[in-house]
Amino acid sequence: MALTPKIEIKQSQSLLMTPQLRQAINLLQMSNLELGELVSKELETNPFLEREDERLNDSLPHEQTIDDYDAPQEAPNPQDETPDIDYDNSFDDDFGSDREGYEVGQDADWRDYLPPGKTGTDDDFNYFEQRLPAEKSLYRYLDEQILLTFATARERIIAARLTEFLDTAGYFRGDCTAIAKQLQIKESEVKKILSRLQTFEPSGIFAVSLAECLAIQLKDRGRFDPYMEFLLDHLDLVAERKFKELKKLGNLTDEDLSSMLADIRALNPKPAAGFANDLTGYVIPDVFVKTNKYGEYLIELNARSLPRVLINREYYSEIKNLSSQNKEAKRYLKDRLSSAGFLVRALHQRAATILRVAEEIVRHQRDFFEKGIEFIKPLLLRDVADALEMHESTVSRVTSGKYMHTPRGIFELKYFFSSAAGTYTGDENTSVTAIKHRIKQLTDEEKPDNILSDDMIVECLARQGIKIARRTVAKYREGMGIPTSGQRKRLKRSAF
Repeated sequence: MALTPKIEIKQSQSLLMTPQLRQAINLLQMSNLELGELVSKELETNPFLEREDERLNDSLPHEQTIDDYDAPQEAPNPQDETPDIDYDNSFDDDFGSDREGYEVGQDADWRDYLPPGKTGTDDDFNYFEQRLPAEKSLYRYLDEQILLTFATARERIIAARLTEFLDTAGYFRGDCTAIAKQLQIKESEVKKILSRLQTFEPSGIFAVSLAECLAIQLKDRGRFDPYMEFLLDHLDLVAERKFKELKKLGNLTDEDLSSMLADIRALNPKPAAGFANDLTGYVIPDVFVKTNKYGEYLIELNARSLPRVLINREYYSEIKNLSSQNKEAKRYLKDRLSSAGFLVRALHQRAATILRVAEEIVRHQRDFFEKGIEFIKPLLLRDVADALEMHESTVSRVTSGKYMHTPRGIFELKYFFSSAAGTYTGDENTSVTAIKHRIKQLTDEEKPDNILSDDMIVECLARQGIKIARRTVAKYREGMGIPTSGQRKRLKRSAF
């Protein structure tokens, strides 16, 4: 049979990611601060956009309900009218000498009182590993670790509440008894969650005292022993440079004390310092949950966190007549007008979508708001997506970086969802905690001559019926503080 070129007509369908749809998806997953920055840039570049008059803002309530977003302002209808946003068809994208004097305190720069000495050994403090860039939000960094560490919504909500009591240095300043009473749970459960939070990065975060902060960092470095514990119990003597007394009390040699002080000197007494003034701010809620006199829950948007933009119709009318003879100018104006209209509609639909998701969360978790965390229910993204008839990825974007102010505190929307992972065995609710436990078991049982890479761990889990990606294994492994395969090989060989 001869092969000859020919022309055929073929009909097919495919998804097209338009720039407008891409912008709509990006708007949906932005936090209120990120959204404000984007809108400010659009106002600078688009002549048809303007902020709503301040006098109008003053006449509006601070919070808005979904009714305020049922009829968003439409732009004049140019020929190339932008289509409505369809989030549901968007693509799925898959954290010495003695000297009397100073009192050691939490804010004391105690390293000034230690004897000067050189650093630079392998065990010295690594600036870039211990501190993140100031641009990185500490709240976001901790949120990421909370989602990786805690599998249930109950644990996440407790962890989120404890995060609110961090000071600018990264120390926990809350009262576990009061927090337990507010959440209507046992104090022991709060302390258990706090203990797990103290394993987070940056090392030393959530400590309740300077001594505990340093102890956590020493344990992470494998340098904590009874002698170090003795030194941390006598930090007041270190600050006062009473080294002779220290050596006598601890039966230490000059060499021992010098080495221990060098280890202390390499630590960071303020774990959150690398995040600049991140914690001096506060989370701006996107949604308020209130009750009326009948005990009904009212869910309202925080209008002050929503940028409100309008289309300047008068300016469009004036410019349109002046540019009617210039095709290039006319094309530019139509493009800018279309872009302005799409942004206005996208902002309205974003607000309405956030409100719908928040309402469904409150409806599902009503017992939590009324009775406490003991009554929080399991909730999956799919549950909300099915109830609202939208894509699961849309719910995921809406709940990321959005906060709800409730009578029980401020929580990120995604804290109300339970973690789950799919499995070959059909169990789609395998706990993340269970998967992490299996990963830890695999790495603990390794032999020095048979260290498992992340890909090999994926294969081992697959044989146990767990379907999980390599990058997810790496994420869980790093979240648990398990070194890479190369690092584990060196550590295990040195132990034998």
